[in-house]
Amino acid sequence: MADATQEFFRSLARRGHDRRLTAIHQGSVRFDISRDGQVDHWLVSIAKGDITVSEQETGGDAVVRADRAVFDRIACGEAYFLTSVLRGEATVEGSPRIFATVRRLFPPPPASLRRGRRGDDHD
Repeated sequence: MADATQEFFRSLARRGHDRRLTAIHQGSVRFDISRDGQVDHWLVSIAKGDITVSEQETGGDAVVRADRAVFDRIACGEAYFLTSVLRGEATVEGSPRIFATVRRLFPPPPASLRRGRRGDDHD
């Protein structure tokens, strides 16, 4: 069975188009995910909502770096991407516009984070 990180990127590739991302004329994010001294790279490119995913260790208007265990939790919705970045569990470099949009690719915050925050915008 694939792990949560691999399944996340496979599901993005299958998605093909996401109307929430149509504002991005063209942009890309490279994800550098490390585990046991190895780094896996995925490049997610977005053009007017069309998503393509490739395993590529160069490129990206923004770069997200995280440990595989952290990213697995983000990918399956157990941890919230933005919170993980704010805690220093993941880092982001590059275009703030791409970062602000790409976080929509991830599952919403876990229910435990949403409780008691009615009216807050978590997107």
